[in-house]
Amino acid sequence: MSVEPVQSVPPADPRKAAANLKMLVGLTAVAGMLADTAFLYSPTPELLGLIILCAFGFFVALLVWRSIWIRHCWTNAELLAPGTLRDGRTRAVGLWFVPLVNLWWPRRVLLDLRRASGLPQPGVVNLWWATGLVGLVVDLVGGAYLRHAHWALLGLCAVILLRAVVYIRLIAQLTDRQAQALALPAIHRPGDPLPKAVPETVPESAT
Repeated sequence: MSVEPVQSVPPADPRKAAANLKMLVGLTAVAGMLADTAFLYSPTPELLGLIILCAFGFFVALLVWRSIWIRHCWTNAELLAPGTLRDGRTRAVGLWFVPLVNLWWPRRVLLDLRRASGLPQPGVVNLWWATGLVGLVVDLVGGAYLRHAHWALLGLCAVILLRAVVYIRLIAQLTDRQAQALALPAIHRPGDPLPKAVPETVPESAT
């Protein structure tokens, strides 16, 4: 299904925010797993403190870049399918931070953004949302027993890793789809070949 953009306001390029967000998703997941499994390798107090500090710092940065990415994607989704989003941009971003509401609100927002961008399949969003709920339940209910049940701890780490992979895939899908639908210019990265210059032609009358 093709989606025709409606150019009422300039599109917002979500690719920089997406790149930073994907990196922070991975770093937060790794730091979180290192902190959860610290008792297995008995780090020094200094090292454990550094791991926890890094995990907290990555998580805070993730929240910031996630908000920026959602705002950009919301702007583009409104251009691609005007009037189809059920919530305003500020509401879509802000309610991610409200306790209890954030158990279901992120799924709603991401599904709306994907539908408006021409990605109606909900599978990747549902998997990301479900792994988040499973990880939360295991961490809250079974947290006191994880030290005595290594299999449960390994299961929690597997869920965290799976959710991070699915999250990165979700971010990439939506970002690439919007960049393609809005015909955003290619990003030049260090090491990429520069575009070849078109040689000027001299009119025959000038020679």
